[in-house]
Amino acid sequence: MLSPLSDPWPRMDADWTYDPLVGRYRRPSGKFMSEKAVIALVDGRIVELGKDLRRFTRMLIDGNITLDQWQGSVREALKGAHIQATVLGHGGRARMGAREYGRIGQRLRAEYRYLQGFAGDVLAGRVSAPMALARIQLYAESVRGSYWEGTTLRQEKQGYSMMRRRLDPQAAHCNDCLRYAGAGLVPIGSLPMPGQRCECRARCRCFVEYKRGAGINVTV
Repeated sequence: MLSPLSDPWPRMDADWTYDPLVGRYRRPSGKFMSEKAVIALVDGRIVELGKDLRRFTRMLIDGNITLDQWQGSVREALKGAHIQATVLGHGGRARMGAREYGRIGQRLRAEYRYLQGFAGDVLAGRVSAPMALARIQLYAESVRGSYWEGTTLRQEKQGYSMMRRRLDPQAAHCNDCLRYAGAGLVPIGSLPMPGQRCECRARCRCFVEYKRGAGINVTV
């Protein structure tokens, strides 16, 4: 198994604590972390993961590792990143249970199926080197979806029943994301998480706001 260039994320609950009363992380100083700061952690992890996955893929292209070695290294890197992102979204390891880890397992099994197909395309010569490097980056970007899944589970436990999709003002958006954002405040589960069922796919930069109270169920 190849080693990643970057060190794995430290445990989120090792230095920071999660306050369930307000649904936010506190820094070691006691100050709250903003949602923007937490998402920046996810984005930073995705950047580092992308570097590792592209390095593994270049080694495969150059003939320095076998396809099996490449696939095993990518799987291991993805597993760690998806677990870390879900834990962060859910409020730390202490709050994780069988349901939450089961959701991670489901997501990883889907990612591994996609990766198996990718490996088949590489073996058959159906993807060029630039295509392979671009495609592997999408696997890194998919980690953002695990963060939002963990966040949604946490918010439901805290009594939040409504969600609203928001657009990142710094990003380009597909028609699907524009439609989801236009749906307004709806019950949790009425809209897909960022990166799901949209043309942006793993590159989706939308985010979610959660609210308590009644709302109108909108079909989108």
